[in-house]
Amino acid sequence: MKAGIGEIRKNNFFYTEKGSWVFLEAWLVDKEFEHISQSTAKACPASCSLCIKNCPTGSLSAPYTMNHLSCVSCLTTFQGWDWTSDKYQPQTGDWIFGCENCQDACPFNHNAWVEEEAYPGLDKLGEKISLEKLVEMDYDFLRDTIQPKFWYIPKDKVWKWKTNALNSMLNNYHPRYYPYIEKACNDQDEHVRRMAHWIISRLNNSSSD
Repeated sequence: MKAGIGEIRKNNFFYTEKGSWVFLEAWLVDKEFEHISQSTAKACPASCSLCIKNCPTGSLSAPYTMNHLSCVSCLTTFQGWDWTSDKYQPQTGDWIFGCENCQDACPFNHNAWVEEEAYPGLDKLGEKISLEKLVEMDYDFLRDTIQPKFWYIPKDKVWKWKTNALNSMLNNYHPRYYPYIEKACNDQDEHVRRMAHWIISRLNNSSSD
């Protein structure tokens, strides 16, 4: 902001005139530069609260505030490792990596996304990713292929892809998911097994009510 590049908006994301879909980089240079701090980005309207209203867990409770302990983006990536005891589990919906609700709702992001370059290997990668495929996915593939492209989930915790997928299955349950949840009860990772057993128990209790 001091450099005049853009503004931090009510959802705490940094925006340029092209919205919040930006990637900041820094360079070490050997020349002096003139400090220009005039941003042309418009401020958030005082009456706008769309980002806050669209936050599924209430992590955004007021402008320019955010509780990372309840942010879906944090919970599905580098935080929140046990959905079976997390009180925000139902509100995470079908997110399995991150959350873009507050950015998608922001008027300053409307028509801001521009696909200038093709993401390397996206088509082939897309064929490998679905809730069912993630639950059954080989751990070497998760570590070697998925994790380098989605690095917010660390390499030693790639099992979280499976627990996130199982969580999405529970929140948007369809009978076709049951065999995959049942199979996950025998997964090699204890976190996945515990999550799967917990979901089976919930589904069975629900059907008996």
